[in-house]
Amino acid sequence: MASVIFFLITLLFWLGLAMLTASKPTLVGENAMGYGLGLAFLGLGFALSSLALTLTLLIKGNFYWVANGTSGRTAVVLIAWLCVVVTTFFCAVFKWEWHSDDDLTYPQFLHTIAVWHGQIWMPLLWLATCLISLNAEWLTSLSLTTVRVPFFLGLLLSGLYCGGLLVGYERDSAARAQAELESMQQQQDQWHQQNLDYIASQTSKDPIINILSYTNRFQYEDVRQAALEKVKAHPDWEAQILALLDHERTAREVYYFLDGNEVTQKEAFAKALNESLLPLATSIAADIRDSNNLQNWSFDMYGIERVLRAIDEQFQDMGVDFYPNVYRLRQALATTPPERFKGVTFNVTQVIDRWLQSHKR
Repeated sequence: MASVIFFLITLLFWLGLAMLTASKPTLVGENAMGYGLGLAFLGLGFALSSLALTLTLLIKGNFYWVANGTSGRTAVVLIAWLCVVVTTFFCAVFKWEWHSDDDLTYPQFLHTIAVWHGQIWMPLLWLATCLISLNAEWLTSLSLTTVRVPFFLGLLLSGLYCGGLLVGYERDSAARAQAELESMQQQQDQWHQQNLDYIASQTSKDPIINILSYTNRFQYEDVRQAALEKVKAHPDWEAQILALLDHERTAREVYYFLDGNEVTQKEAFAKALNESLLPLATSIAADIRDSNNLQNWSFDMYGIERVLRAIDEQFQDMGVDFYPNVYRLRQALATTPPERFKGVTFNVTQVIDRWLQSHKR
C-alpha cells in the first residue's frame, strides 16, 4: 500500500512539473521568483517521493528483475533513480532557461531534449516500470524483456543527459577558473604598473623611506631595480637609512632594504640594526598585552624574518653579538596574552627558534 501512495505522490509532482513548464513563463520580477520557487518545490518533491517509492520497491523485492545480486540490483536501481531525477529537473529548467545557442559551455542536446519535453517522457519510462513493479501479477504476466526495456532505456538516456551536464559543469568550472586567473593577473599587472609609476614619481627631495619597501628581494625585479636607483640617487642614502634605524616604526622599513641589498658601512649598520631590536621587542610585548585580536600571523609583518636573513647574509662578522637581542625578541613573543588568546602561537616564533638554535653558543 505504501508503494502505491508514493507512486501517486510522485505522479502528482511529475504532472506538476509538466504543467508548470507547459507554457513559457514571464521570467521577470516576482513572476520569475514564483516560477523558480515552483521549479524548486516540484523538483524536490519529485526527488523525495520517487526516492521513497524506489526504496519501498527495493525492500519488497519488486525490482528482482533488474539484476540477480542484491547489491548490484540496489546500485543499478538507485543510479537509475538519481539519473532520472537529475534529468527531469534540468530538462524542466532548460526548457525555458537557456544561456544562448552561441554559448557552447553546455552541450546543445541538453536544450534540445528539454524543448522536446524531456521532463515528461524521460521519467515516464521509469514511472512505467515502477507501475508494473507495484503488482506481482503484472510482473509475472509480462516477459522480463517487456519490463526491462523501458527501465534500461530510461537509464541509458538519462545517463547520457547527466553525462552532458557533467561535461557542461567541467567546462563552466574551467571557464570560471580561467576568468579568475585572468582577473588576478590583470590586478597584479595593474599593481605592478602603479608601483613603477609611484617609484618614478619620487625625487631625491622626497623622503627615502617612501621607497625602501620596494627594494626587498621578493619584489618584481624591475620594481626592485627602479627603487634601488631612486634610493641611491640620494647623495647620503646610507646615512639617511641609518637614521631610520633609530626609531622602531621606521626601522621596519629599513629591514625591507637590508634583506638582500648590500651596504658599505657594515659596522655602523650592524650596530644600529642590533640596537633596533630592543624597541621592537618592547613593542611586541606591549602589543601582546594590549591586543584585542591576536592571530598566529599577528607579527609576520614586523620584519623579524627579514632582519635575521640580513644578519646572516651581511653582518655576521662585524664584531656585533646579535644573539642577546634576538633572544629578547623571543622572550617578548612569550609575553602572557589576554586570557581569551591563551594558546595562540605566532609563526615568527618558530623562525626565531631556528635562528637561535643555529647560532647557539
